[in-house]
Amino acid sequence: MQHKAKILIIDDEKQYLDVLVEILQHDYRIIVAKNGEQGLARLNSSDLPQLILLDVLMPGIDGYETCRRIKADPHARDIPVIFLTARDDVEGETYGLGLGAVDYITKPISPPTVRARIRTHLALRAARLELELQNQGLEDRVKERTESLRLVSAELVLAEERERRRIAQELHDGPAQRLALSKMNLGRLRSAVDPAHNAAFDEVLRDIDTTLKELRTLMVDLSPSALYELGLGPAVEWLAETILGKHGIDFRVDSAEAYGNLREETRVFLFQSIRELLINVVKHAQASRTSISLNTHEGDMVIEIRDDGVGMPQPTLLSQPGVSGGFGLFALRDRIDMLGGKMQIERNGGTHVMLQVPLSQPEHTA
Repeated sequence: MQHKAKILIIDDEKQYLDVLVEILQHDYRIIVAKNGEQGLARLNSSDLPQLILLDVLMPGIDGYETCRRIKADPHARDIPVIFLTARDDVEGETYGLGLGAVDYITKPISPPTVRARIRTHLALRAARLELELQNQGLEDRVKERTESLRLVSAELVLAEERERRRIAQELHDGPAQRLALSKMNLGRLRSAVDPAHNAAFDEVLRDIDTTLKELRTLMVDLSPSALYELGLGPAVEWLAETILGKHGIDFRVDSAEAYGNLREETRVFLFQSIRELLINVVKHAQASRTSISLNTHEGDMVIEIRDDGVGMPQPTLLSQPGVSGGFGLFALRDRIDMLGGKMQIERNGGTHVMLQVPLSQPEHTA
């Protein structure tokens, strides 16, 4: 059996109450109130009506004030209100609709009109509720997909970093070790041959030294050991020296601690983010000084980077990809959003970038 809709009728005139109850009671559950105060009291139960018929002229608070209070109630504001009035007053009708009513029915009452208006507005309410339910379902699906993307993105970041570490380790254990051994063997061989050939040996040894230096630089670029051995703070100092110091930019790093206890995902992401921002300082800011600070505040990691340059152009902030393996500021902003953090960029005599990311991230499986 289909559940009957509940209708609240608020009217101080008994003759109209009796008529309305008579024409509606077979199709709906009817409750009545003889004034605005009683009508509002009927809304205190958990079984709210699906529609309200409300007389405009009543003793005590009139229909307009009753409607205003209904619409101010978070639990009742979405109930459609239809005014009942004996006045043919366009100004009053406009005022009532402005208060949130959905329709007017004039007295004397026409039963077919009442039934048709009620059916229409109940159908509209049902359609609206169904749409809201569908929208909520879509929002829930979007949240699920967003969380899924966050987890996938986190795994991609970690997978890339682990692969970098693996390649760096293989370079260290393989080519770098063999080159170092070859250098030692050539040094012993040099002392055992005719000194006339020393110049040739020295040239080969210089080539080996250059190759070893390039290999070590490549290994550090792939996966800086400081990030894992010393923590984020010292790794950022090394990063600033490597990127800013190499280009003659004065810098200062303020870090309260090493932050070695950060989750691997957060540590890797923040390190990559700072690297991307420092690269942009070098490429776009034309800065002579840069400061970097790492702190914690109310459960968040807060990183601020300031420079005294001309500021980064807007396209760089939003769309251009990074260099040297970077992932670009657009991706950086998107990644911070997925981690539940925020990124702020200000330009005022330079550029000030603030990254704020929760220290604690939800656990996930690989």
